[in-house]
Amino acid sequence: MHRGCLFAATFFVAGLGSPWAETAASRRLAPVRAITVEGTFETDDGTPPARDLSGIACRPAPNASAQRLCLVVNDGDRFAQFATIQDGHLIVGATVSLIGGKPSPSTLGAKHQALACLEGEAHFTDLDGEAVAYAAPYFYIVGSHGCSRRNKYHPSRFILARVRVNEQGRVVDEAGHEPASPEDALTFVETTYRLADVLRAAEPIGAHFGKDLRANGVNVEGLAVVNGTLYVGLRAPSLDGTAYVVSAEVNALFSREDAPSPPKLGVIPLALGANTGIRDLAPLGDGRLLVLAGPAQDQTGVAYALYAAEPRVGGRLTRLATLDDIGQDCKPSPRTQAGNPEAVLPLGMDEDRLQVLILFDGLPNGAPCEYIVPLR
Repeated sequence: MHRGCLFAATFFVAGLGSPWAETAASRRLAPVRAITVEGTFETDDGTPPARDLSGIACRPAPNASAQRLCLVVNDGDRFAQFATIQDGHLIVGATVSLIGGKPSPSTLGAKHQALACLEGEAHFTDLDGEAVAYAAPYFYIVGSHGCSRRNKYHPSRFILARVRVNEQGRVVDEAGHEPASPEDALTFVETTYRLADVLRAAEPIGAHFGKDLRANGVNVEGLAVVNGTLYVGLRAPSLDGTAYVVSAEVNALFSREDAPSPPKLGVIPLALGANTGIRDLAPLGDGRLLVLAGPAQDQTGVAYALYAAEPRVGGRLTRLATLDDIGQDCKPSPRTQAGNPEAVLPLGMDEDRLQVLILFDGLPNGAPCEYIVPLR
């Protein structure tokens, strides 16, 4: 496990434009510890452990020392994987299938028929899962909702899924019944195409929906669900230094009515800087969203940073920390030699500090590290 990750943190400041904010943002902070992974995160298309973990969320625990049930997803498979976290250990559990090898007639909404991906439509393959969120009693998992790196349209990547979990951490249906077999478990997963409709209707990003990634096409990488509202953070497009969070009523996305009303949507602009997008989202206990920001595509000159954002138009955006580039194994650059920060999980927060876990894309089992960011 990599113990050399360093973190640059700022103290909480009143305004982003102040000289103190700029000085504090350049300060370094060593991680508290590396998180020990017990077990192996699986992968469909190679030899485990997975090196493309892209999202994690956990069910709240009654106290800071209690074990928490989590769900982890990578961006190349049709499944997610349970894990528990406690005392600096991430213990890998069972996989849970999210989609099958072909479109399911039970998926809500309609598959988009015409997208601008340069190479046209391809097979129904993997989910390209990019983020996970938890809101009782469900874990939510979102596909990228974008063209592939080879400029193809895979309908399977335009799906939002959710799975109901009981108090014992087992997948159940609405009545609380457990599946009779692993094959049965897939029928308990709810899936919907309706988030794609929301993204296409959201302005100004709707014009970028279904375009290739290199053309600043829509690409989802963050997810949070708070008080019945689903928030997706977009890695792209980045427009004039602005990244976007799109919100929608989560129950409307999963409504089983024959002709449901379109979900009420919202668009929250975040001034993250040129060529900068959202790499992950997570709810904080004070009503704000924690934002992991980084390159909108593969720009090497864009730093990875943490922000706290009020989830409303005109809400306050506070830069909390900037990841460091010094020469250690799990540094975020040079990008070709180390993993990129890909998923963030709040572990605890009080008035003085925020504890987070970060997973790195490109490193075995995500090489999770824990950091403390001072808030005063």
